[in-house]
Amino acid sequence: MKTEKRDNKKYLPEHIRKVMHTNVPIVKKDQRVRDVSSLLKKESKSFETVDYIYVVDKNQKLVGVFSIKDVFKFSKNTPVKKFMQTQLITVSPKTDIEVIAHLALRHGIKAVPVVESGKLIGVVSPKSVVHILNKSLRKDIFHFAGIHGSHLEYENTLTVPFFKSIMHRTPWLVIGLIGIIITAAFMGIFKEILEEYIILAFFIPAIVYMSDALGTQIQTLFIRDLAFMGKELNTKRYLLRQMSISFLIAFIVGIIMFFVISIFWKHPYIAFVVGLATFITLIITSFTAFAITLVIKKLGYDPALGGGPFATVISDATSIFIYFIVATLFL
Repeated sequence: MKTEKRDNKKYLPEHIRKVMHTNVPIVKKDQRVRDVSSLLKKESKSFETVDYIYVVDKNQKLVGVFSIKDVFKFSKNTPVKKFMQTQLITVSPKTDIEVIAHLALRHGIKAVPVVESGKLIGVVSPKSVVHILNKSLRKDIFHFAGIHGSHLEYENTLTVPFFKSIMHRTPWLVIGLIGIIITAAFMGIFKEILEEYIILAFFIPAIVYMSDALGTQIQTLFIRDLAFMGKELNTKRYLLRQMSISFLIAFIVGIIMFFVISIFWKHPYIAFVVGLATFITLIITSFTAFAITLVIKKLGYDPALGGGPFATVISDATSIFIYFIVATLFL
């Protein structure tokens, strides 16, 4: 006989419907090995899985199970109840599929029967168990690597309409342009110190570049981590870690700037000023890139669109401002 068929299985949760088979070999405990053999010969093509034969009582309640190997171990007249296993590992239709797979793995069974009110309604087959374990393993591996797309809340650039994408991106670039114009005007304030120490102008591109590069690096990593980890990301701990890393990077770059200028331009004091300005600039830029990204996200905008242009102009303006302030104070 086969499992009791229902007109439809829509009453079952979707996750169990996808992995459960209903056409499995079922016998009564008073039947004998020859009856089981006969059933398998007649219905073998219709069974979805035959690793185990399930034993039910007159009310279709599951009372035992045995392996197909047992059919060949015992004589044809041996009653099923003599060798069937009565200590059953079963699950309900509401059991999570990963729990089902881990039960099978823990107890060393190939298939897991699904019961409802004690009645057998289906079986999670070996193939389904392997599929669940494989899917679970891949998910865990991706999770350990920081990849789990459930937290991706930002727009898909391939699906957003063409002109809508332009409207989303242009305002941030215009803001950046305005910021650069203001920064250029601001530099005029330091005209006198530039005329006196023209060497300072040589290192403006270097400081601006390093500031942009570190800010972009931090922002890219932060946006990626926000997308992948979502609410699991501890913002305070993340900020502390990133600022610690930025502090060391800023110190290393500042020291390199100092030694390069001292060796090639023969101006140790100027080298000290530029190195100190670089150090301070990189630290502040790091915090600014982090803060701007977080604020844009809190306001409900996509930080990938707004953070780049906005953070860049803030970084440029801040680095130039700090550079000239330090130069004014020490020269």
